[in-house]
Amino acid sequence: MSPVVYDVTYTERHSRLTTAFRYILALPHLLFLGIWGYAVQFVALLQWFVILFTGERNEGLWRFQRGWMGYAGRVYGYEYLLHDTWPAFGTSWGDEPVAFGLQYEAKANRLTNLLRLIWAIPAAIILMILAIGMGVILIIAWFAIVITGRLNRGFYDFMLRVSRMSLSLTAYLLLMTDNYPRYDGVTPTSALAPGDLDRNDGRRAVMPPAGGGNPLPPPTGPPAG
Repeated sequence: MSPVVYDVTYTERHSRLTTAFRYILALPHLLFLGIWGYAVQFVALLQWFVILFTGERNEGLWRFQRGWMGYAGRVYGYEYLLHDTWPAFGTSWGDEPVAFGLQYEAKANRLTNLLRLIWAIPAAIILMILAIGMGVILIIAWFAIVITGRLNRGFYDFMLRVSRMSLSLTAYLLLMTDNYPRYDGVTPTSALAPGDLDRNDGRRAVMPPAGGGNPLPPPTGPPAG
């Protein structure tokens, strides 16, 4: 089962100015992401019927959803103060210090997809509790950055892990993977095939070891197809 890989390079110093106006600056992306998200949800409904009748995911529908997921990861990282780089719109990657990966798997479990909303309830409850804590941490982190220009490493680690679980739950609900969402560390790159891990110019990225937080080296390998 394919897991979601998501990481953001940690930097202690952050821009006080862009952090102070972060949610105004992120608004165009959040609006575009939301509108695009309606189409992604509709595609998930189509995918539900495809899986129900064939037991496999349609790759074209899945690729459409994956483009949105990668964009969401870059936008959420900016919104949640994990990085200061204003994201590029759509599926194009700019200089965001973000890595996102998810591998396509045609075979899907009909039963867990049929009852996906029910299976997702425990993870959703856990995420809701974590999100409350993240909301508090986010407010404290915002004031800390505006006043000192620094992001506490502990705050970063917690917000990154919650963001990773949120993206994993989203992918699970969109029927993109049968991998159950968890609150854990970085998934090793060995779990992904070439071209399934994206960063910046779309090439493969070298991820840090489980636990997150180490800087991401420059991308290596051939461009993704």
